[in-house]
Amino acid sequence: MSKAFQYGAAAGVAVLLFTSLAQAHPQLQSAEPAAGTTAPAPKQIRIIFNEAVIPQFSGIELRDPSGKLIPVGKSDTDRANKKILIVPMKQDLAPGDYKVDWHAVSDDTHRVKGSYSFSVGR
Repeated sequence: MSKAFQYGAAAGVAVLLFTSLAQAHPQLQSAEPAAGTTAPAPKQIRIIFNEAVIPQFSGIELRDPSGKLIPVGKSDTDRANKKILIVPMKQDLAPGDYKVDWHAVSDDTHRVKGSYSFSVGR
């Protein structure tokens, strides 16, 4: 077997392993309010993942247009669908742009994070 073939086979196995590991992490599928949209002030933020998440280790930080942290309630999952993280609002949001920094831990303990923005209309 040639060295080139051995290196190619090893690289192929590495790609397959990396792809499998990358797919084993929770991924944001959608959110309510949705990223990049303008909506009425939400009573809660719902983030839908591709796999179940653990609410005790998952949540969000919500920031207003000036970057000030907005207090939110305790994270939980939908009882019927553990892929949906629900975070209640502690106060009404004023019109403006908001940034959601989210983090999630899946049932298999993989931790991921990300962010998105939405706007509250008048």
